[in-house]
Amino acid sequence: MVYLRKLIRFLPVPTLGLRQSEERRAGEIRVAMLNMLRLHGGHSVGRVAQRVQFADDLEALWYLRQDVMTALSDIDSEVAVRRQMKQINSMFRGRLPDAMGPRAHRRIPS
Repeated sequence: MVYLRKLIRFLPVPTLGLRQSEERRAGEIRVAMLNMLRLHGGHSVGRVAQRVQFADDLEALWYLRQDVMTALSDIDSEVAVRRQMKQINSMFRGRLPDAMGPRAHRRIPS
């Protein structure tokens, strides 16, 4: 599905607002991620914020989630950061292939 969207982007056919909708959603997600990062300072957070700022599509932002989480986990507790990231994850719902969705973490019984 993502490959189809990328291919459609280069065709001279009207995309029925698909590209505009995707760009708008990417902008909303970018702002949410940057707002999370701006609450904290530091060099590593600044580098991640720069990468988020210049991510060119939803797929790139999806993969940057882990970098955001890592940078913020160095400053705040991982539990708090995971809670904040749930909101970001929900913004991707319906926009990426199912295989790219968040995975349920299963604990291995001891």
